[in-house]
Amino acid sequence: MILLLVRRQFNLVLALVIILGLITIFPIKAVGEREKNIFLNNQQFKQGELIIIRTENQHIYRINFNQKEYHLYKDNNTTGFLALIPISYWLKPGEYKLEINGQNFNMLKDIKVLPGNFRKSYLDVDSEKEEIVRPQSKETIERKKRDNQLINKARKNSSSTRLWQGKFIWPVDGTISTPFGATRYINNRLQNRHSGLDIAASKETAVKAAASGIVELAAELLVTGNTIIIDHGWNISSSYCHLDDIKVSVGQKIEKGDIIGSVGSSGFSTGPHLHWTVKVNGVFANPEWFINSLF
Repeated sequence: MILLLVRRQFNLVLALVIILGLITIFPIKAVGEREKNIFLNNQQFKQGELIIIRTENQHIYRINFNQKEYHLYKDNNTTGFLALIPISYWLKPGEYKLEINGQNFNMLKDIKVLPGNFRKSYLDVDSEKEEIVRPQSKETIERKKRDNQLINKARKNSSSTRLWQGKFIWPVDGTISTPFGATRYINNRLQNRHSGLDIAASKETAVKAAASGIVELAAELLVTGNTIIIDHGWNISSSYCHLDDIKVSVGQKIEKGDIIGSVGSSGFSTGPHLHWTVKVNGVFANPEWFINSLF
């Protein structure tokens, strides 16, 4: 009887040893871990960059970053889905939580935001131009209000279909005179951060669409002069400002590389250049990211 009990205890211990050995060789994942299949392009980002979430999981119902929810889009080029989360140039560097909720799982990721190391930009202008960006008259205030309504309308309803393919291209050949995110001072007073890239080029130099999309705005605005806004789908839009002329119309489908206008100095401008911006989910992102990175 005693011998039988010893044998049973020995067999139990041996079984435990074998199981523990198998766990060491083949780690057991947490429940639902295998079904997630969620991939991030990185876990630390500079201000102005994008968090890209890739997955083939169709059961994700909520993505939240810094108290804002983001949409997961079906990628027609693959069997997967993508979410695009812009890091604002106003977001303070530090640690933030990315939360992804799905069927039977709740995933938390620590995201580190690094400084964009933005430079300072100074402009000295006359009183007439200063009135454009710091309006005092009722007429100028009302004009800017109407312009902002046009801009907001152009960006309000983005296509749920991805309208662009591959990397963006440079819209014009020239020299970057003011980089993205630069702290802009006008007449030695803080104005704002620079929402895009200023590319200096000769007047009437051809301006191309950086990516395929649909023209949502083609108009002369007070601050940005002759302006074009193109919707690329998935709440991504690009704008082309201070143009000398506009060669497209609202509703027109544009292919990457199509000539849409030419370099000018219309609106609030001190010389011929293109002010080019890219906005993602309501946040300005660094346009160079779209040229140098793949989705």
